[in-house]
Amino acid sequence: MGALAVLLLVRIKWHINEVVTGLLGVALIACSFWSSVRRNRAVAASDENSGEEFWVATAV
Repeated sequence: MGALAVLLLVRIKWHINEVVTGLLGVALIACSFWSSVRRNRAVAASDENSGEEFWVATAV
């Protein structure tokens, strides 16, 4: 089960500030983004060694 789902289930019994829930969501998104950047860099670095071209699609 996901961290946010567990937090929402805990909120049924005890009060947890919305700031905590929001910060946990932001932290999960930031970790996912950083993981994606690291993977794309690793793939790009391995493709540089093989001589093939690799394009990383971004929404920016």
